[in-house]
Amino acid sequence: MGLPRPRLLLLIWPSTGGNARSFRIKESELISQKIMLIRYNPTSHGNSFGNYNPSDSIDQLMHFLRLNHLLEIPLVGIGHSGGGAALVMLGNQLKFLKKYLLSPILNSRLSLEYLYENRNIDEFLKLIISDSKNNETENSKQREVIYSRLADPSWLYTANLRDLNFTVKNHRIHLADLATFLRNLFIPGFDITEQILNNKSPMEIFLPKEDKWFPRDRTIAIGKQAGIKISEIESAKDHFFTSSWLSVWQKIKSEIFT
Repeated sequence: MGLPRPRLLLLIWPSTGGNARSFRIKESELISQKIMLIRYNPTSHGNSFGNYNPSDSIDQLMHFLRLNHLLEIPLVGIGHSGGGAALVMLGNQLKFLKKYLLSPILNSRLSLEYLYENRNIDEFLKLIISDSKNNETENSKQREVIYSRLADPSWLYTANLRDLNFTVKNHRIHLADLATFLRNLFIPGFDITEQILNNKSPMEIFLPKEDKWFPRDRTIAIGKQAGIKISEIESAKDHFFTSSWLSVWQKIKSEIFT
């Protein structure tokens, strides 16, 4: 006998370099509520290897939902950072009951420009450096190339990614080709501002007290213009909602549980 048909799908899309497994949710609670949880780790996330591209990942997710006859089940989405942006893009193909966006990146190129402008680009560079203990010499060379080529933003404007056609493998992300990854996400990059402003389905944005990865004032202004509820999480001190995910989950759970 198969499992009973869920009344609701809960889709989690993590940040770029994040892992959907890190969202601690008691699946027993969801089962009792007849909710199916889909922890979606797109290509290059979790244990998969390749080159992340939001549009390709949307196609792959749609294929999964179609193959498993899940397209007609009501859907709630939780997306963090670039994953929040991907959920907004996915809204062009699927109808959500509600989308919850945590520190959404509304414009990928602006995100990097903001990191450069405020001298926080090291946070991004750490994401794309291999950390294998078996290849420390190779990792050291890779780090030197990445910092020499990407420590300043000139590549964003010249699109010159020479010497960056190598793999990246660390505990966050598994890229087949760094140059391809950078082209996919930042040249020219994605911008979901118009989709946010034209949003017709329920949406809520959660923001931390401080965000080095995207200007909070821009998110707040666009959210208010679009009539979207914005909730600031007092315990969230950074873009990654470190040690504060459970506070967010309690708010979401109170809405989706009957």
